[in-house]
Amino acid sequence: MKTIINETQSLCPECLRKIPARHIEEDGKVFLEKECPEHGSCQVLVWSDAEQYREWLEQSVHAEPCQTGPEMKMDCPLDCGLCREHEGKTCTAVLEITYRCNMECEVCFADTKKARYEPGLAEIKRMYETAYRNGGDCSIQLSGGEPTVRADLPEILRMGKGMGFSHIQVNTNGIRIAKDLEYLRELKAAGADLIYLQFDSLRDEVYREIRGKNMLDVKLQAVANCEQAGIGVILVPVLVKGLNDSEAGDLIAYARKHMPIVKGIHFQPISYFGRYPNDHGSLIWDRMNLSDVIHCLISQTGGEMKEKDFVPRKRYDAHCAFSALYYLEEDGRLKPITENMQNQQIPEGTDFARRANAYTNKHWKLQDGGSLPADRGSGAAPGQTDRRSMKEFIRRLKHYTLSVSGMGFQDAYNIDIGRLKGCCVHVITSDGRAVPLCAFHLTSLKGRRLYKNE
Repeated sequence: MKTIINETQSLCPECLRKIPARHIEEDGKVFLEKECPEHGSCQVLVWSDAEQYREWLEQSVHAEPCQTGPEMKMDCPLDCGLCREHEGKTCTAVLEITYRCNMECEVCFADTKKARYEPGLAEIKRMYETAYRNGGDCSIQLSGGEPTVRADLPEILRMGKGMGFSHIQVNTNGIRIAKDLEYLRELKAAGADLIYLQFDSLRDEVYREIRGKNMLDVKLQAVANCEQAGIGVILVPVLVKGLNDSEAGDLIAYARKHMPIVKGIHFQPISYFGRYPNDHGSLIWDRMNLSDVIHCLISQTGGEMKEKDFVPRKRYDAHCAFSALYYLEEDGRLKPITENMQNQQIPEGTDFARRANAYTNKHWKLQDGGSLPADRGSGAAPGQTDRRSMKEFIRRLKHYTLSVSGMGFQDAYNIDIGRLKGCCVHVITSDGRAVPLCAFHLTSLKGRRLYKNE
């Protein structure tokens, strides 16, 4: 029996026409159901736990629409800039600084096999300015393509720091930084705060399937070099059901072993856009989603991680992302501190984008003085033990936290226009607009895109 949860709008996967849609509950799962008058009906799984979906839906909060953007002329999602109907500001600005790449992954957002794009420094400065106009001191992610193929990447980093951005990530496959430790040190000195590292698996057979070649040695060496250079790492696995979803627990174990350099894991269930083949068969009906990721983490960590540890994004739509925060105790166990750390963020009333950036600055980059004293817990005079223990605990808490998060990107099958209006992860275009990432990379079955950099 089907039960309607809510009504929304979506797009036809074939022609990208805007059409009515609705979320329905059936057999304990949630599907997005829609019908194009020309290309027929489409139903896609969006959440595997209907009860959880409803609970999170109640936590969705609408933000104030943007006041300074242009008036909508063509209707959402064609008027991004941001338009005045978009809810909230930029929390993460993605600057695509090249479409060149030293890989050709089938799951890549960018169709780098066809597109040729590489902005000059003057254009990149305008992109930084657009990011600041839409989000202030938001998190910056330098992306592509593969940003490390640019010889002037250190200069681009210095430019961003000089313009006032406190957190700049380098989104990379790890090939260059695995080969060249001194280059990685140069990136850090130029202002890189974090390496956002593609890291799908601890098995080469998975890399051969997703990335087309063996990559495990590259990934392990990239993390080792980050440890040598003293720069934090977020591991970013793309999860495909039946391929590497059984490795979520192993990835947590690997991250734990390499703390404090590994600051967290950001899981991304596979989305179908960019250059990915159009005929996805059963993957469209039984695709990986965020509720599956959470279930994998719970079942594969022996109960160490629990459902209550994971909280949804406190914005509309709450199903866009989840996060949890753990403290690594000295006995090696991960203790959930999600609720405590949420309560310690900047004051209520501060906009969502600034809250998100405060979290990123605090938990997604290596803090100063990352190593613990070798003599901790020894040599204390009588009466000083408690004070020393508390001081060392506070210091350890500062460095030994692990962020576990996930974000489910929307494609032409599961896109929800209401959710798109609340997106705060924006691609900054070469012509000075901020476009929600899911809209920017949206691809029809025939390869048509709504947006692209020229």
